[in-house]
Amino acid sequence: MIYLDESGDLGFGPRSSNYFVLAAIITREPDRTGKCIKKIRQQKLPKKYQTIPELKFHNSSQTIRTRVLECVARTDTDIAYAVLRKRQVYERLKSQPTILYNYLCGSLISKIITAYKLEGPAKVFVDRSLYGFGRENFNNYLTWKACIGNHSEEQNIEPPEIIHIDSRQDRCIQVVDFVAGAINHRYSMDDSSYYNTIEQKISILMDFFEGNDKNCVVNPSLLRPIRLRAASSFSGRTYSTTYTK
Repeated sequence: MIYLDESGDLGFGPRSSNYFVLAAIITREPDRTGKCIKKIRQQKLPKKYQTIPELKFHNSSQTIRTRVLECVARTDTDIAYAVLRKRQVYERLKSQPTILYNYLCGSLISKIITAYKLEGPAKVFVDRSLYGFGRENFNNYLTWKACIGNHSEEQNIEPPEIIHIDSRQDRCIQVVDFVAGAINHRYSMDDSSYYNTIEQKISILMDFFEGNDKNCVVNPSLLRPIRLRAASSFSGRTYSTTYTK
């Protein structure tokens, strides 16, 4: 199963972030991965954390962040991410955040499917807020990119099953929020303390648009097959190619 979340923003104003990070966790044991949040909730937390509906990287203490990330590092979970260096974005795209967001998501999911040689429809879970963008356009583009973009004709890719969920109700989405936050912290704050905790779990890194690690598999040993179950909900559906790079 693939869970997707982001850190940073796609604005270009004076208060906008310098980087936008899209992170995915590829987990073979989602129940155990989700327990990384449950365990924190079961501990005696300061009152301010007891009343908030959802723990996130940005509103958590250093101790909570470290504990969640250390827990993730002990699970059978891989990490893939794309980082956008926003200062390099073309001027014509700065006013089109939807295209940027969809392209980054499609590129990352396509890379995961290709690198892991997934057979059967991948299940992709995303926060239903979708960064405020249209769900149908997102689904269409992600499906097209996953099935057609950057694949050889020999690899038969089935349409992914894209599942929109409330992050407050799904602990794995909350986990990937911490992962995305840790990665963004490395770039924006030039601080790898959180990143180092999960670095050995990173299988794929896509750097837009510079850096030695652009669009590469970081740790090939992590690319073990993932058993996927067939999904009947996509039979008979067709997809348009509304967006292009």
